[in-house]
Amino acid sequence: MALLAPEYILSAFLIFVRVGSMIMVAPFFSAAVFPVRVKLFFALMTSFLLFPAIPAQNVMVDPESGILFMLVAIVQEVLTGVALGLVGQLVLAGLELAGRLISIQVALSFANVVDSMTQQQSAIISNLFNTLAILYFLAIGGDKVYLLGLVYSFEHIPISTAQLDMASPLFIEMATYLFITGVQIASPFLVVLFMLNVSFAIFARIMPQANIFFIALPVKIGVGMILLVLVIPYLPVAFDMLFQKMFEYLSQMIDLLIP
Repeated sequence: MALLAPEYILSAFLIFVRVGSMIMVAPFFSAAVFPVRVKLFFALMTSFLLFPAIPAQNVMVDPESGILFMLVAIVQEVLTGVALGLVGQLVLAGLELAGRLISIQVALSFANVVDSMTQQQSAIISNLFNTLAILYFLAIGGDKVYLLGLVYSFEHIPISTAQLDMASPLFIEMATYLFITGVQIASPFLVVLFMLNVSFAIFARIMPQANIFFIALPVKIGVGMILLVLVIPYLPVAFDMLFQKMFEYLSQMIDLLIP
């Protein structure tokens, strides 16, 4: 059968490598709650469904290219998939940074929980933000956009031809955006709690005999919870801007990788 020809098998394998690498890194798809076998099976099924939709000239591999060519192609496809997946992870890392900044300010940095997405210890507010963000990501069809981006990448980036060196400036830009986003989301807490700390400092000077640390801790936690209740209704606006930027970065990443 033609489908069992060596060139078809090699092409399907390299498609699977790019798809699997992206799924292991991309937001939601890489969640630790999904067993590795489930991720690999999903990557295999996605590769099988994509194969008929990809232009043949972009994925066909000459079986006589040699083992060195195949090794280089596998590495390039792994890095291409990881680059696409890291776009979403870097943008969402801004929420992790915002949650940690807020947790430090409201004296909750010691209250860590296991993040359901990564199975790693995370600040409780970071975990809340990440959970809400993933739910919003699914609600707006972000998973579908990522899969469409994957199809677009195969249409414009043939196997083993990605210009990976062109992605470095965009990663630096995304890291800058990560920091700015985290500070912007945490800014109401940073400003209010800074003013509260100044008030406690003045109070400590006026009444030195008062145990200011015993008084400040519950007040900071209470003020932080009130601010959190006030901020949460506006988070969808922030998420909308965040994911819009994520999809723009994903498109730019694919365009930069085009040979």
